[in-house]
Amino acid sequence: MSSRITRRKENATGGNTDYKIGGKWVPRLQAVSNCKQGKLPGYYVIKVRGKEYLRDNPDRNKNDNIDNQPLSH
Repeated sequence: MSSRITRRKENATGGNTDYKIGGKWVPRLQAVSNCKQGKLPGYYVIKVRGKEYLRDNPDRNKNDNIDNQPLSH
């Protein structure tokens, strides 16, 4: 499975709810769990207002940042 996030879904307040990883939609909590288990190299977990989300490891390429991935509805 490709471990790159290529799309995302977000709620009304802008929080990511699902990520498209390797062609499959993965709920945020499952993606966070996979990341913690080392299954998503290139990403790390952050906590925002008590909820955990994924972030891309820092680099000079802003195109691969999760927030720059296309939104799906």
